[in-house]
Order: sequence, then C-alpha cells, then structure tokens
Amino acid sequence: MKKNMIILLFTISSIALFSCGKDDKILIPYPEDITFEDQALGRFKFNIPNAPFKSGNDKTGVATFNVKNNGDGTFSGFAVSNKNWRSFPWTLSPDFPPAGGLTPAKIKSAIDSCIFSVYTTVPNQTNNFLVACVKDQDASFTLDKPSVIEHALVANTTYNYLLESYGSIYSDTKVKNINIENPSTQLYGRFTLPGPGGQNLEELSTGYVKLTIQGFNGATATGSVDFWLAVRPDASPGLDYVLPSWNKVDLTALGVVNKVVFNISSSYKDGAGNMLVPPYFCLDGIRLKK
Repeated sequence: MKKNMIILLFTISSIALFSCGKDDKILIPYPEDITFEDQALGRFKFNIPNAPFKSGNDKTGVATFNVKNNGDGTFSGFAVSNKNWRSFPWTLSPDFPPAGGLTPAKIKSAIDSCIFSVYTTVPNQTNNFLVACVKDQDASFTLDKPSVIEHALVANTTYNYLLESYGSIYSDTKVKNINIENPSTQLYGRFTLPGPGGQNLEELSTGYVKLTIQGFNGATATGSVDFWLAVRPDASPGLDYVLPSWNKVDLTALGVVNKVVFNISSSYKDGAGNMLVPPYFCLDGIRLKK
C-alpha cells in the first residue's frame, strides 16, 4: 500500500510539473515594478532599440530610457535583453572542438554576446531586463512624473563577471578548459575573454568597479548613491566580491527625481588613465514610491 501511494504521488507530481510551461515555473511577477515585460523580445534574445523607449504603466509609473544605437552592434545607453548565459566558448585546441566546429569568428561573436547576458547564481527569474553601456551621460532615464525611487535591481553582465573574476587572455590567470575531461595541467588555457584594447587586465585581486547613480529634479542635482559591482578589501575593508547576482540598491536617498544618470568608475586604468573594465551592467525592477 505504501509503495503504491508513493508511485501515485510521484505520478501526480510529474503531471503537475509538466503541465506547466517552463516560464510559468521560473518567472516571478513584480506588478509594482518597472520590469520591461512590455518590451517585445524572443526567448534568450536581446535588442538595441533605435531610439529612446518607454516602459511601465499607470500602476508602476512610466519611464523613458535613453539609447544611442550606432548601427554596428555597439551602443550607449540601454539595450533590452533576457539572455542568461554563465559561460562562453573556450580557446580552440588541436583536439577540441572536432573539425567543422567553432571558428575564431564564431567564438568572438559568442563571447561578445555575453555582454547582453546577466550573470546570476540561479537561472534568471525576471525575464526581460536592461543592459547599460555607460558612456558620457547616455545611460539615463527620465520619469513621466517626478517620484522617489524606492530601489532598483542591478547585476553584472556575464562578460564583466567572468573578466573581473578570472582575468583575460592577456593575463597570467589560468583556469581549466571545462570542455576537456583530462585534468592534465597541459590542458589548462588562458581565459579567452579579450581585455579592452589588448591591455593586461589581471585577475581582480585589488581595487574596485563602482556604479554611481545620480538623481536630478529638473536641472538640480538631488544626490547620488554608490554601489560596488566588484570590490576588494583594499578599496573597502571587509568587502571582497564580484557581484554574482541581482542586488537591490536603495535609491530613496536621491529624493524626488525626474531623471537618473548612471556612471561607472574603476581603479583599473591604462597608462593614459582610461578605464580598462568594460562599462556594462544590468538593470531591472525599478520601484517608485507610491
């Protein structure tokens, strides 16, 4: 009897599990937040809009997000995505992949696409989100009605998380090629994510990558909030991480705003003072105070 009951329960559970679509099981609704679900996008896709775009409704509030599409795959401001990759193709070796497999051009394209993926510790549960490329004042949004922003969710792109955690093809950091079963140290290869401008971007053992969020009400600056996207103890004692998932950032200190501008700074610079860390981050779940 007990055995039959276990089989019955398992059967019922299986039916319940597979009667729901995948999206129904993993996506979490946030009806009070601007979550970009009103942006049409296929599964695991991204889109760089051709002009600033609105998101939100009467319940969540409405915001206009800035974007400059350069037409060559590059942009500044905000793109829309729902990609959630956690890795990328590795360097080609004599025996992997087999003939006719990945080419260097395909590898570069796949690596670059990780710019549009959010890095999270579990499969992303928020569906659509924004990817910001911070340049000048382009990464900004305006509110239709001045409001206090309770919080927003921010995360690293997969591109940045991997680069900041493991270094690049130009660094000395070595990690195992997960596509090869043999654990021989001869099969270890340099991390294949290119460092900006061919610079020797070492594994982040010191320093920081900081997101600064500035508020404005008309032409008046209302304040700013700093948040570490990556930080080591020498920059902030007691902190040591590369942000591995979405994190809620309290923005109430900005006060009433109708415009928000994002900037990224880092201690990692070349000899000319240019920031080496690619200026990307992910944004989602903007909640306005009711």
